[in-house]
Amino acid sequence: GSGGVGATGRRGVSRGADPDGPKPVATRVGLALAAEFAAGGSPLLDAATVYLVPLANPDAAARALRGEAAWRGRPVDEDRDGRLDEDPAEDLDGDGLALQMRVPDPTGAWLADPEDPRAMREPDAAEGERGGFLLHSEGVDEDGDRAYNEDGPGGVRLEANWPHRWREHAADAGAFPLSEGPAKALADFILERPNIAVVIVLGREDGLADPPKGQDSSDKDSTEPREGDARLLKLLGERLHAGDDPKPRSADHGAGNFADWCYFQAGRLVLESALWSPPLEGKDLDDEVKLLRWNDAVYDGAGFVDWSPFEHPQLGAVEIGGWRPLARENPPMEQIPALVERWSGFLGSLAADLPRLEWRKLEVRDLGEGLREARVTLLNDRLLPTMGEMGAATRTLLPVMVRLELPEGGALLGGLERQSVTRLEGHGGHQEFRWLFQLPAGSDPAVVVAESQTAGRAQIALEVQG
Repeated sequence: GSGGVGATGRRGVSRGADPDGPKPVATRVGLALAAEFAAGGSPLLDAATVYLVPLANPDAAARALRGEAAWRGRPVDEDRDGRLDEDPAEDLDGDGLALQMRVPDPTGAWLADPEDPRAMREPDAAEGERGGFLLHSEGVDEDGDRAYNEDGPGGVRLEANWPHRWREHAADAGAFPLSEGPAKALADFILERPNIAVVIVLGREDGLADPPKGQDSSDKDSTEPREGDARLLKLLGERLHAGDDPKPRSADHGAGNFADWCYFQAGRLVLESALWSPPLEGKDLDDEVKLLRWNDAVYDGAGFVDWSPFEHPQLGAVEIGGWRPLARENPPMEQIPALVERWSGFLGSLAADLPRLEWRKLEVRDLGEGLREARVTLLNDRLLPTMGEMGAATRTLLPVMVRLELPEGGALLGGLERQSVTRLEGHGGHQEFRWLFQLPAGSDPAVVVAESQTAGRAQIALEVQG
């Protein structure tokens, strides 16, 4: 959709996909929804301007699709030796993939799971287990520092370049917050559109399938939403995932990511979804074993390259194998239409949730000689508040503005001509206003107008009833 920058009259929803790069299913679902919206419309389009970012990180996605590490931007000296990209991962066995090497070593911190020797896991000391392998990415030690592939082609991850919890001096975080052009452009896009009430992020992290309980306060290191906002995530997550088993699992909460910036600093309600995760079935099994069984059943084992012996020029006898790129992040193609259908219904349902201003309970008394006493209530009867708890804390969005407009010759005798309400809660959040004013004979009535960046505009004439 389209909308004026800084518009207050048209509510907005922003949806972005795959900010990290290795989740092409997010872009596929996003594009399919865009085509569906364009062809047949959606209730959401009737209620709001929808801003679409179908691929938030095209550079990283292009590399991920080639089987490389997802990154963008200038090279980085990861090992701080004064050289750039001098020790990359390499395809030693010529199979077209740079995977992993497992190296027999009595000091190794990994063991082959007895349930499935392909699976590598950390030993359980309480059970008397001990490791026996080292794990490296496939390649050789190019710079002779006894580390393997620690400084390959690399640069900044956009999902580490955002200001909230940005990690100074981290190799993938950038020289400073928003140092990367796409991150800065997306930040400007959000900030220039205060009408965006909800930001939806389809990526690797998820706050809907297993919503957090929330906290009663927040600071520069917070990762959980405010309690009131967390309750909204729970309600929306239950709607989205009604009947789902299993639900998507979230990746580890990364520092410096887009969704956290949108919530903790830009003050918008953020809905994060990982869309899909491979099922983990089987009791008393390590997750890696469960994933391998899923791979065997769904892909006939093709998602994992079996460990094969290889004579390494520096390490001697090793084995090379591991997961193919993207295999665990994305579902089989035949499952994508169901994801599109689920999200189409969910986005359509948001139309009835977006905040809306209404004037109710109008009472105007005629006190004689043009004198009027008026009271009226501003109501938000939708699920979502005019801004979330975090939005009120950050003060990045304006409060609801209320003004009384008197006809020429009118005089305000009691009450304020201009007032504000920080936020109206959802499902009946309200505020009453009262005025005493004088109107000249035969004039038009007074009018009261309410405007919100995220909930639109409402006005009502203050006329004597009956």
